[in-house]
Amino acid sequence: MAKRKNARVSQGILKKDRQIVQAVLSLKDYNPANPDFTAAKLREAEKAMAEALAAEQKALEAVTRAREAAIQSEWRFHDLVLGAKVQVVAQYGDDSDEITKLGMKRKSERRYGRPRKTTSGGDKS
Repeated sequence: MAKRKNARVSQGILKKDRQIVQAVLSLKDYNPANPDFTAAKLREAEKAMAEALAAEQKALEAVTRAREAAIQSEWRFHDLVLGAKVQVVAQYGDDSDEITKLGMKRKSERRYGRPRKTTSGGDKS
């Protein structure tokens, strides 16, 4: 039996397992000494696994749809905020106190061009 049962079983191993189950089920006189490994229990376990995988896939698709809807909502919200900022500038002007409430700098506070180096030392005349 496997030691690590908290990790997924690889698809290759599951494929081989399904083939083995089909081979065991095709045996007409299969009658295990241990009742935990009967053909009925193999069929039951395979069906339960298939149902669990289908439920997982359905949940993943739902998560994908929810994520896409959230992304669309985020972009719609962001576009509206950017539009509102433009409207505030248009209504109040780019040097108004109102735009500072939006976290923007007034036009008179902006610095243009490259910063100038300050000279430390004496006068150069």
